[in-house]
Amino acid sequence: MKLIQQHLTNSTGLLTSKFNVSSLTTHGSSKGSAREIVVTEFLIANLPSNLEFTTGQIFDSKDNISNQADIIIYSKHSLKLNFGKDQNMIPVDSALALIECKSSLSTGSMIDGSSNLKTTLDACVKSKSLIRINPVGIDDGYLMQRNIPAHVGSMAEQITGMCATMKKTPFIIFAFRGPEEKTLRDSLYQYMTGNNVDLDDMPDIITVLDRGYYLVKNNGFFIRKVHGNVHYSTGNSESGALMGFYICLVKIAESQKLSGNFFPLEQYLK
Repeated sequence: MKLIQQHLTNSTGLLTSKFNVSSLTTHGSSKGSAREIVVTEFLIANLPSNLEFTTGQIFDSKDNISNQADIIIYSKHSLKLNFGKDQNMIPVDSALALIECKSSLSTGSMIDGSSNLKTTLDACVKSKSLIRINPVGIDDGYLMQRNIPAHVGSMAEQITGMCATMKKTPFIIFAFRGPEEKTLRDSLYQYMTGNNVDLDDMPDIITVLDRGYYLVKNNGFFIRKVHGNVHYSTGNSESGALMGFYICLVKIAESQKLSGNFFPLEQYLK
């Protein structure tokens, strides 16, 4: 097993152990805060140091606001609004990803139910509705600065099945425990069809730690796009669920660093 895979395998055991300790509390809010801390500690220790992590909400230039997010990842050099200890609002154009942490991901009716999967998907749709002026990743501005014709990016995407831009903010679900893969896939499909939700407004990564798998949205940003009516692909790795979660966040961080976009402050002040 390669070094990165071994480290992530070891980290999976450590995350599980810390989660089991934190789950001993019976107070709901304390349990929620504990699991967020466990995940955030892993991210701080293993992702680039130019990233910041907070809980709070994101908002766009039209002052539309998301639900409360467990973890918001944004650049250390980005604008933020602070309203007191651990109470932050991050502009959507500063946000690199939102992460929802679940002790146990429960399924049920995806149309009128109240399972935490459905409520999390509802929050995902709301966050995806916020309008980004700058996308996540490399956009046309990056190509123009380097005198690369815009159609080159489209051609590369068609040939490789990979793209370098996401126009909506990445949304990730990290569950310590959860359903079998088929059950989750069926629930995601039921939610999309029953609520008329497009794939673009669905989560980008769903990690189920205890089952050892992750689902990645088939949009070509994280892995090579699979042709046909495939909504989510499964990453196969010896280190399982944590590998997909980690590698996808690394790619988001790297692609945003390359973009070179300035924060569109003028649009937020109009």
